[in-house]
Amino acid sequence: MLSAQFIIFIVLSVGYAMAVNVADIAECPALPARQTPARDVTDLRIDDIKIIAGLGDSIMAGLAMNGIDYENRGVFNLSLISEYRGNSYAVGGNTGAITLPNFIKRYNPKVRGASVHSHVISFCTNPYCGLPTSFYRPFTDRLNGAQSNAIAKNLDYELDYLIPRNFGLNVWMRMKAYYIFSSSFKNDWKMITINIGTNDQCSSCSSKSEAYTTPEAYGKYVEAAILRIQKEIPKVVVNLLGTFKVSGIFPLSAKNKSYCVKNGILENTKECACSGSTANMTKMDDLSDAYNEKLSILAAKYKGVVGGTFAVMYSPAPIDFSSFPINALSNVDCFHPSKKGHQWFAKTLWNQLFIKRSLKPSVIGFQENLSIYCPTSVDRLPTTNA
Repeated sequence: MLSAQFIIFIVLSVGYAMAVNVADIAECPALPARQTPARDVTDLRIDDIKIIAGLGDSIMAGLAMNGIDYENRGVFNLSLISEYRGNSYAVGGNTGAITLPNFIKRYNPKVRGASVHSHVISFCTNPYCGLPTSFYRPFTDRLNGAQSNAIAKNLDYELDYLIPRNFGLNVWMRMKAYYIFSSSFKNDWKMITINIGTNDQCSSCSSKSEAYTTPEAYGKYVEAAILRIQKEIPKVVVNLLGTFKVSGIFPLSAKNKSYCVKNGILENTKECACSGSTANMTKMDDLSDAYNEKLSILAAKYKGVVGGTFAVMYSPAPIDFSSFPINALSNVDCFHPSKKGHQWFAKTLWNQLFIKRSLKPSVIGFQENLSIYCPTSVDRLPTTNA
């Protein structure tokens, strides 16, 4: 008789052998339906996710993604100040968009929460968010709580939008409001991607924001958001993304000055207060490392456990910007990712969802035609951070 351990080994080996990488998520084979629901947060497959949401800054919001047509340089264009949320790498839901929600949709066509379309920028005037500049369009934003120019301190403001059931005009577009006529809010598995820290690095050289951007403050704000999610949202995985070193963007844009539109509104050196000196660049790099150490500690503290219904996953983002083509950045400011950049981020984020923490890459370089991993029936989300 075959031992149980040998049978498990054979099943896993066959499952991994069947794994493939493709150019288009539509080429991935469907997963066989689960015979029983996930027993806990350590047993989640990607098709168990019913609701997807996001918190973050202008990158999550898709600011300036579509760039400016070179033939229209110097002509004011709303693309300068528009957020293309429907194509946001982590929360975009436009039809055909290369995004995390649309990848999940391949396995669960009923997944909800992804943002759609675009609108003029909504932004925080650091260190605070609030009217008149920071506001939401729930029928477009849906469960994308990101605000341009946000720092970690502003995550609580974003959760104020994301979570509550509210009986006003925009009743249908909050997380709890999706469940007004059902009780499945308690039973559906949810994933909230958090990516914050770019503006924290850049704001660390501003006297009005410096106190809010220390590693200690950053870790405190992110943990407060995690605890609030744990308290107010049942059955949820927080997909925590590491910060990347913003300093790497400036040498790339300096080598490609003709690509970057001088528009007088958004320019990378104006958007980042720390871009003016080598010392400040080093300060940002040190902060990124310190922020990531805080995120790693939080992921270990709130990792998934057998029998649990809450977990924090962590994926580092050690991006090598020297490997980037300039058109992976928006020509609006050579700071925000272009649609091409967002598509690459989406594929990278997706592929990391199926890699154990110990096997995640130490450096991530740009690949022009990065393939997409097709999960198998044995793949589970790495909620234990092993």
